[in-house]
Amino acid sequence: MTWLIVVSVLLAIGTFIMFNRHALVSVGRWILHRRYNVTLSGTENLDPKRTYLIFPNHPALIDPFVLTTELYKSKVIIRPLIDESFFSNRLFKHIFMMFNAVRVPDFRRINFRPLLKVRPSLKDSARRAKELGSTVLSTLQAGGSVLLYPSGHITSTGKEEMSNRQLAHNIISNLPKNVSVIGVRMRGLYGSMWSRVNGRPAPRFTLTFVKAVLLWLPMFFWRRRKVTLHFENITEKLKSWAPEGRKAFNDLLEKWYDADLLAMGATAEPIT
Repeated sequence: MTWLIVVSVLLAIGTFIMFNRHALVSVGRWILHRRYNVTLSGTENLDPKRTYLIFPNHPALIDPFVLTTELYKSKVIIRPLIDESFFSNRLFKHIFMMFNAVRVPDFRRINFRPLLKVRPSLKDSARRAKELGSTVLSTLQAGGSVLLYPSGHITSTGKEEMSNRQLAHNIISNLPKNVSVIGVRMRGLYGSMWSRVNGRPAPRFTLTFVKAVLLWLPMFFWRRRKVTLHFENITEKLKSWAPEGRKAFNDLLEKWYDADLLAMGATAEPIT
């Protein structure tokens, strides 16, 4: 009888957490802080009453969760852009829907289905990118803050590589007047199991998640990984870069992300 009561209570608590966004974020942040020693700087640039376009670098698969929970603590509620292939998992789909996530087409595959490994035409990819840009702009115009990764992929080298990406440049060129852009420089996650350290393939999310869960309890006895997040209002910088063209814009944004590394005489984030 005692075990039945205990199990019932645990199920009730678990159900409450899974269907309450505040509880889910609070528990998620607590879990992440058992593994990561997170330090923030520049939080004075965050105002819960404003609409933001969040522009972070992308060192690992886990960084959206770390960033989202920290922003939530600062009362900045965002709509993350999530690759639609992740919505095939019912648990993650439920979580993404709670945060009103915007589905991002998988540009690597025709029809954007995870099982089809054929690249779409350049014309189709450009059309999808334009549609996504329109979705982001309409969300911002309606007062919803959006989290967008300008590079569109996890770094494999320890530095941001914008290449010929057009989405960030297009959005900044048409940015609504009431929107501020917050650049986020994240350090400490490159080299983790969630990263593409030394150019290895991107980790499979579900398998890495299971591995992380299994390792979570022993992590209480390990030194926590140091992670830093620096927030900076770069709205005016980006607006001044946009007229110079997409390539120049991307190059300048890359340099902003890597400014701290260049100041130390490094060309990429060291593996930790």
